[in-house]
Amino acid sequence: MIEVKNVKKSFADRVVIQDVTSTMKAGQCNLIIGSSGSGKTVLMKCIVGLFAPDSGEILYHGKDFTA
Repeated sequence: MIEVKNVKKSFADRVVIQDVTSTMKAGQCNLIIGSSGSGKTVLMKCIVGLFAPDSGEILYHGKDFTA
């Protein structure tokens, strides 16, 4: 299970994602949808560890993935 809790990511003065919270359970199909420029790719890159969130937590089976 992956838990995203209150994640925020910004670049310079532009806040790209703010206060995003979600739970993705094993065996479920999860979608991240939104308009162009809404931060979908930035959120995915935070989840897989390519970007570090400015604040919040990303947990994988209860362990902090952002550390």
